[in-house]
Amino acid sequence: MNLHLRNSLAAALVAAGALAGTMVAGAASAQTADAPVTIDVASATSPRVLGDVKAPIVLEEYASFTCPHCAHFEEAFLPQLKADFIDTGQVQLVFHDFPLDQLAFAAEMAARCLPPDRYTAAKGLIFKTQAQWEHADDPLKALQQTLRLGGMSDATFTACLSNKPLQDFITQSRLDASEKLGVDGTPTFFIKKGDAMVEKIDNLREYSQLSDALVKAGAKAPANPAPTPAADPAASTPASTPANSTPAAPAAAPAASAGPNTGLIVGGIVAALVVLGGIFMLTRRKK
Repeated sequence: MNLHLRNSLAAALVAAGALAGTMVAGAASAQTADAPVTIDVASATSPRVLGDVKAPIVLEEYASFTCPHCAHFEEAFLPQLKADFIDTGQVQLVFHDFPLDQLAFAAEMAARCLPPDRYTAAKGLIFKTQAQWEHADDPLKALQQTLRLGGMSDATFTACLSNKPLQDFITQSRLDASEKLGVDGTPTFFIKKGDAMVEKIDNLREYSQLSDALVKAGAKAPANPAPTPAADPAASTPASTPANSTPAAPAAAPAASAGPNTGLIVGGIVAALVVLGGIFMLTRRKK
């Protein structure tokens, strides 16, 4: 990342978090007398795996819910990947959080608060409706409404976004990916067999790139391959979203229409904002 851009972004994030400190402090006053929702942190932070956990080949995906290339992979490539390699027991897909902005951070926290057996469907729903909720006048409220379709109550959504252990987990996931694995954009894929790294793919344009790499790792080539899934339509641009992109921050929900839990929701997003600021500051110090 450009040093000037990193410094500017980190300073802006931390300053925004500091200015919004009174909003976080006042979140408790927005709570109602309803019974509090308890987030099962152990369940929320458990691995999100699609396929047989004993499959010999592991495909690790680092993605952000606000990344359009990640949404394209989910819609165009994942169904064929399932048919060719995952449903046959050869490959397990492991999803890792790599939020590019505070809205993605909120989406990834919320998705993880659903039971693990409902995560895959919720992830697909979030990506499928990405353009609608991300670009809504009130993205956070639109995300909340989207997750209602996935079976998440408003109370759980609110409690999830203010859960500090889950914030810390996603922060560490992103930091480890950046510092230890060199992930600097999404989606990024790592193909492993046992403890051995076979290939890293960070510029996925065609499904064949992925299928050929999996065959190289030891998977069987499909006997009757289906028609090749459509390539990423943004072929003239890099096929991943860089981690130094700075999309517009989501708008806070208006107090008049957001209901009694607005403070907690805003507090959760502000906390995520501060956390992301810390990530960039730490990355800067380690360079």
